[in-house]
Amino acid sequence: MTETEIRLFFENYGASFLKTGIEIAQFYNAPCITARQGAVRLNGSREDVQAFFGEVLRRYREQGSTQGEMRQFAWVALGSNAIAATITWAYKDAAGRVLWELTFTYNLCKGPEGWKILLQTQHDAA
Repeated sequence: MTETEIRLFFENYGASFLKTGIEIAQFYNAPCITARQGAVRLNGSREDVQAFFGEVLRRYREQGSTQGEMRQFAWVALGSNAIAATITWAYKDAAGRVLWELTFTYNLCKGPEGWKILLQTQHDAA
């Protein structure tokens, strides 16, 4: 996977947050692991992944976020079938004001369905 392809993957991933938890879940392997705010969660099935991101999306909307923007992007290959990408996202309201920023590291693996996120780790504040 080239840097251009990885960036496109995450641009499309970011755009899925304008849709539904079902759309977001398509970027994830099932099962997958999410680690956020000190809580590690195994999403064991496609339905678990969809439900988890449906709830994440609901909370983002409640906080006023309607769009996201990639602010920082770095990646490293982990052999031929895996990568790690670290991205800082700016979460914005409808007027384009930044409400908050979060950084995540995503571990992607290439499988029968193509590239999927296997592990998402939120960089919690120190």
